[in-house]
Amino acid sequence: MADATDADALRDSRRDPEAICVLYDRYAGRLLASLVRTTGDRELAFDVVQETFARALERGHRVRLAPDGSAWPWLWRVARNLAWDASRRGSVDRRARRRLEVAAVPFDGAAIDEAIARADAEALSASLAAALAELPPRERAAVNGRVSKGLGYDALARSLGTTEVAARTRVSRGLRALRIRLSGGRP
Repeated sequence: MADATDADALRDSRRDPEAICVLYDRYAGRLLASLVRTTGDRELAFDVVQETFARALERGHRVRLAPDGSAWPWLWRVARNLAWDASRRGSVDRRARRRLEVAAVPFDGAAIDEAIARADAEALSASLAAALAELPPRERAAVNGRVSKGLGYDALARSLGTTEVAARTRVSRGLRALRIRLSGGRP
């Protein structure tokens, strides 16, 4: 079911509540990261994400998706509205979870940090791939060997056919170039 479209997952969740898991896996991290940035409250963001997917389970089969077929705009609109309501009321509405008899997932700060890091990494992956592609081949090979493959400098130097000092220099230059590129030109 992981290859199901957003529309399929929403439609099928009416018969099979497990279908909503496809959307949860696809969007929960991004939604959580966006809400933490918006509200500044990790626990509230976590509660709002849970409530958003409870609403998706309850009403998702009636949702009109974006022209590209993505459920993200609808999920974000629901989550944003729930966060605004929560800030006005001081708490997140838990009625939908009770109606659906869905247990709330307990707050886990470490899991939230991991989800935010994963969402941020996904957002950066295209930029990082483009920045890596722009590195000179020798620096790109050094960075890939050191960071992606986890090679020590001695093994990296052997694989590159150079000295350990040269391998360290290439890694350092490559990482600096990536940092400047990804930070918008700030060293």
